[in-house]
Amino acid sequence: MADKKYDRDILIPEVMEDRLTALSESEMEMFRLLVDRPGGMFLSAETDIMLAELLAADELLIMLPENKAVIPADIGNVYREIWSDELTLKWRKRNWMYKCLETGKYLYGVMTWDVLRDLFALRYPHADMKEIRTLFDTTPSYNQWFTERGGRLVLNGYEQDNYYEYLETRIQGEVPFYIPKKEEVEELYEKGSLISREAHTALRDFIVKTYGCDTDTADLKVHDLYEAVNNHVRVNDAAELFASGEAGGRADFAFPSDEIHVRFIELYMEMSRECRVRDNRGHDSYEMVAIMAEKNRSETGPDVKKTAPVKRVKIGRNDPCPCGSGKKYKNCCGRN
Repeated sequence: MADKKYDRDILIPEVMEDRLTALSESEMEMFRLLVDRPGGMFLSAETDIMLAELLAADELLIMLPENKAVIPADIGNVYREIWSDELTLKWRKRNWMYKCLETGKYLYGVMTWDVLRDLFALRYPHADMKEIRTLFDTTPSYNQWFTERGGRLVLNGYEQDNYYEYLETRIQGEVPFYIPKKEEVEELYEKGSLISREAHTALRDFIVKTYGCDTDTADLKVHDLYEAVNNHVRVNDAAELFASGEAGGRADFAFPSDEIHVRFIELYMEMSRECRVRDNRGHDSYEMVAIMAEKNRSETGPDVKKTAPVKRVKIGRNDPCPCGSGKKYKNCCGRN
């Protein structure tokens, strides 16, 4: 009876290949767990149920009453027949493309194809642009954050009122793109924020200590605050959203005292300066200061004479006043 509850086209090898190589790492882990259990499996964890339902939507398994997930035998058989090292590599490359696009979502409002290639090359340095474009074009909508416009990739939502053009010409100018490390790509994909940065860690630890929540819940709160910085939310509004917001099933994040409120503001402001934001093409505030200083130096040029620094001379209280009055400094200009 179970084998009648899905589209038989899924058994076509090409269709099965497309469905399987589009799975995320967690979805593939669930699929492989179930494919080795012919009798199916009862699921109780909310995340496991969610993953199974995603697989059911792709018709790779069926859901029975009481949250029992079953992969029909013929689907499992086709999987065993077609899966190979070549498909494994294709699946891994697709998943890395998901992570690159997720990174672009947090770091860039608009990016070039060259930047996407640089991100992809962090793990697959020999991939050519044709392969990268194919992987981009075949990314499922739920992992696709960008649309091509005018030869560049624009973050969804940034095309409204041509905001991406304003961002490029009026805000970013010649600012170079920040290309993260592989570890940062993984972290942005998993956490939605670079928790490993010093100020982010301090804010996360403060949330854990103050509210007694686990680190996963605190990570969600830091992610929300990171998005607040990216979306230009004012600090007082961000604090209000934090205090009233919910994360991990816990809704009570009100500030227990004024001191805690003030400390939160301090940590949030420091975190905001360490945030890699879209307006800065992935750079944080400290890096932008250095970039602009270097830009000013290059525009000034080497032939421009530099003004000699002014030397400060310390005047003693009983020394003659430098104004020439003949009085002691303490009885003349030193009074003020």
